[in-house]
Amino acid sequence: MIDYVKPRSQYTYRCKVCGFECRKSLIPGSSVPVTKTGDYGSNGTPAPETFADEMYEATTISFTDADPDYLSDSLYRFGEKGFAPGMTIRIATTSTTNDGDYTIGDLGVTRGQITLSTADSLDTEDAATAGTVTISRVIYSPNISAGCPFCGSLASR
Repeated sequence: MIDYVKPRSQYTYRCKVCGFECRKSLIPGSSVPVTKTGDYGSNGTPAPETFADEMYEATTISFTDADPDYLSDSLYRFGEKGFAPGMTIRIATTSTTNDGDYTIGDLGVTRGQITLSTADSLDTEDAATAGTVTISRVIYSPNISAGCPFCGSLASR
């Protein structure tokens, strides 16, 4: 019986950026992993994906422009909803006045109040004007990729 051996070019290719030999499929008997590729420009890395996980929705939340700015909840439920200092939150309101992404300050969570970082800015708005307020935590899912093992490019093919 004669075994057919595929040429090395069936398993490998050269990186367009640095010329390193990358793997497009697993070479039989080799432990070298397959090189991940993508179309992210010259030696680029894609931005992480962003997801919003809804944590709290209410019509009892008001906004105050102070130093630092803060949100208040007349039902006092911020403490039980799992908000934490340093967390990035996304706010969506019926009025759209204070919609956006914000960061909770270092000592920023009590039962009835979330204090934002000093870099964030809110417009004063009462709960009736704001309408339904949805607060979600922002989760970043990084793109983990090896790319070219030599230069790190994801645009290696």
